[in-house]
Formats: sequence, C-alpha cells, structure tokens
Amino acid sequence: MTCDQCRASLSLPDEKIPQGKSFRVQCPRCRHTILVRPGASEEPGSGPPPLDEVLTAEGSADEDDAFLDVLEHGSKAALVCLADAGHQATVVRELRDMGFQPYVEDDPDRAVRRLRQGGYEVLILGEPLDDKDRRHVLVDFLKALPMAQRRTLFACLVSPRERTMDSLAAFRKEVDLVIHTDDLAKTQPVLQRELKSARSFYRLFKEALEERGQL
Repeated sequence: MTCDQCRASLSLPDEKIPQGKSFRVQCPRCRHTILVRPGASEEPGSGPPPLDEVLTAEGSADEDDAFLDVLEHGSKAALVCLADAGHQATVVRELRDMGFQPYVEDDPDRAVRRLRQGGYEVLILGEPLDDKDRRHVLVDFLKALPMAQRRTLFACLVSPRERTMDSLAAFRKEVDLVIHTDDLAKTQPVLQRELKSARSFYRLFKEALEERGQL
C-alpha cells in the first residue's frame, strides 16, 4: 500500500485487515489518512511496518466498527488528540520515553469511539478554543463518564491559557492535569509525577471503600 500524499510504502499484517470491508490507516510518516478498499493490492516486496508505527487504523465509517489498533495486554496505551502537529510530535516523543504506546487521533469524534472501546490509560487532549471547536465532544464525553470508568483514565489538558499543574484550573476543566503549550517538552516529568500521585490516591480511596463495605 502506498500513501497517496507522501508516497511512502507501508502494509498491514493480514490478521489486521478486515475481509471484504473498506478501512482507513494513518500513514506513520506524514499522518495522512489512507482509504483502503476491498481487493486493493499491495505493492510487491513491501513488508508490514513496525507495530509501533501503525498508530491509527480503523474499520469502515460505521459507528459499530472496532478500531484495528492492537492494544497489547500489559502495554501502556495513551491516546493523543491535539490539532497542532508540532505539539502532537512533542507529546508522542515524551510518552514514548515514558514507556507508553501513543495512538494519535486528530478527530475528536473518533477519539470518543476509541475511548469507548477502552484500553487507554492516559488521554492527552487539546483545550477547545471556542464553542465551534469539535473538541468539546471529547470534553463532554469525559464529564459524562461514570466515576468507576473515569478513575481508570488519566486526562491531561493541553492549554494555551492555563498554567502547567494549576490544580484549580484542572478542577474547573474536570481533568487530572493541565499542561501549558509552552511546557510540552516537560510532559514526561510532570505527567510521571501526577500519574504516581493519582494512582496512590485511588489505591487508598479503593481500600477505604473496601473497609467500609462500599466496594
């Protein structure tokens, strides 16, 4: 398969290709979304890209189709939904340095579908800038999550307006952490610290509920 934008050659393992269905895969080089139709032939001699380069791949546009990403058992998966390519690249690099497998999703509606599918420990999302910004869909989804599910997902808001690690701003925005866009190169130490704190808090919270017979 060849990207029709940057002409990079790529392919997917046979077991990840839905039979008789169109699907989309994101080019790991230029991030262009490629539509692959049933019966499309691959270029001879092209091998599958490394699994960590196949960042996004989904079935047809039907709402019930599952994404083709393989969230390996025991792996740490993070979902990145940022509009700015530079911010996106910085966050992906920082997450990889932390041992996460980052999956990039530019479309907030598809990001919601991914979260419904489950398997992500961390969500990095950009702050909606106005009422017409589709990222409100993702923010509203987070707010509507039942507490039991919400505790399993660490949400980090990337904002051009709020200060990094401003706990009051995070509370107002109903996220776990805020990082200012100017501080994205510091994502790793900041995120590591706050993730450790959140895990410790919810472990103690769970133990307290169990002691009271409320869990």
